[in-house]
Amino acid sequence: MWSSYFFQIQNKYSMRISLKKPLIVRFDGKNVTKDNTIDLLNQYDDSFFYSLEQTVKYFTYKYEAISIFGTDEVSFIFLNPIRLIEDLDNEKYAKTNEIISLFSQYFYEYFNKIFNRDKKIFWHGKCFSINQDKINSYIKYRSNIIKNVTTTYFLKKMNIKDAGRIKANVKIKKCSEYNGYEKIKKIENGILYLNGDRTDIEEFLNGNVVKIKSEKKRIENEFFDITKWDIE
Repeated sequence: MWSSYFFQIQNKYSMRISLKKPLIVRFDGKNVTKDNTIDLLNQYDDSFFYSLEQTVKYFTYKYEAISIFGTDEVSFIFLNPIRLIEDLDNEKYAKTNEIISLFSQYFYEYFNKIFNRDKKIFWHGKCFSINQDKINSYIKYRSNIIKNVTTTYFLKKMNIKDAGRIKANVKIKKCSEYNGYEKIKKIENGILYLNGDRTDIEEFLNGNVVKIKSEKKRIENEFFDITKWDIE
């Protein structure tokens, strides 16, 4: 009786994923946007953005995957999920809780080694399968969310109160009034990676793969001192 009861509870939070459909694994940094010691927009060598991009580059290359990331979130799209699953568990125990618990550890270790802070970043994870023809729709969906979070974050950094309540079209216009937004425009829709290469997101959604060469030079902080920025 009890074994059946607990088995049902376990299955409620542990769903089997498809080995044939693309697999989505999404992470959100825990309390990252509320941490005024972390800057999510600048891209210098030891920044949060740089560390996340290097982590994405590594895992998309290793597993021949797609990824879109921005601010404190990242989504991986594994076109062939068995590559990931075999690496995590040679018994191919393809359930969501197993995938998240193991891959999140890989992700955590790799990211925090690059970010190299005394305070480690933890990540919330979700995992599910989608149909092949829904990949572009998912990328567009996450891109819109990333744009909203990025522009809201930027306006809060400019000390605009209730930035999250401003309508999208008004928010973009408001952002354009401040110095530094030109750099934000390059990343506000999210950064797309394919098999370890930074890829033009608009071209990809139109069926083309156009690689983007990364800028080697250090990008200096052009914004206010984030340690003096009070988050509501």
